[in-house]
Amino acid sequence: MTSVLRNLRILRRMTAAHIAMSLTYRGEWVVFMAANISVPIISLLIWRTALANGAQLPVDEDYLTTYFVLLSMVTMATSSWMTGFLSQAIRLGKLSSWMVRPASLLLDFVANNLSEKLLKTFALVPMVGVLWWIFRDSMRVPSGPGHLAVFVVSVVLAAVLVFTIDILVAALTFWMDDVTALHQARLIIANVLSGAIVPLALMPDWSRGFVDLQPFRYTVSFPVEIVSGHLSNAEILTGMGIQLGYVVGFGVLARVVWAAGIRGYSAVGA
Repeated sequence: MTSVLRNLRILRRMTAAHIAMSLTYRGEWVVFMAANISVPIISLLIWRTALANGAQLPVDEDYLTTYFVLLSMVTMATSSWMTGFLSQAIRLGKLSSWMVRPASLLLDFVANNLSEKLLKTFALVPMVGVLWWIFRDSMRVPSGPGHLAVFVVSVVLAAVLVFTIDILVAALTFWMDDVTALHQARLIIANVLSGAIVPLALMPDWSRGFVDLQPFRYTVSFPVEIVSGHLSNAEILTGMGIQLGYVVGFGVLARVVWAAGIRGYSAVGA
């Protein structure tokens, strides 16, 4: 318990330090978030135009509008960018200096992730609010506080899942010279299977079983589906169980791989 409280105090101070450093580039966050929201909005306009011209889709206009308006917010909240940096720290021996410090390098990445998301939220929320108002006639609102709470919990679990997968991929650097290609392949696969490019509801019927159960759905699509979709309470409960199972499973696997890598780690001259 004492160790947990100590790490939480260190995390709070690290997060504050990262926020102070990041505030130097305030305008950068606005540009990043404007770019982040542009792709979902372009996709939304394309799909709404297709529906207006008679396209037969398995979802209606309200679903697509709510999905794409929420997509940029959920994608930002669940994203992680540390694979390249962590891999570089292992490969170049920078990890050595963190092994004699009172806090781990992973805790520093957690602080960096939290600080950037806090700042990005301030930049992104007004943009999403404007879009919500523009498309308010086609937006679905959570049916109650309980529904909204489930959505928030699902977003948090999705963020933990993405962060854990990043650790797992980066930890392979302990045995591989370079994981860049593996990381890029994972990003491409995740963009398709998470629903970040095309809603998974538009995937062909023959792929439904695989699409519904694969882990990337629970990093972006599932939280959005809780609000925009037609999921029953039983389907939401089942989905939350699967999502929690993936978080625990990938968490245990990442911990085992990271611990094995640390035991065999060496960096000459670092």
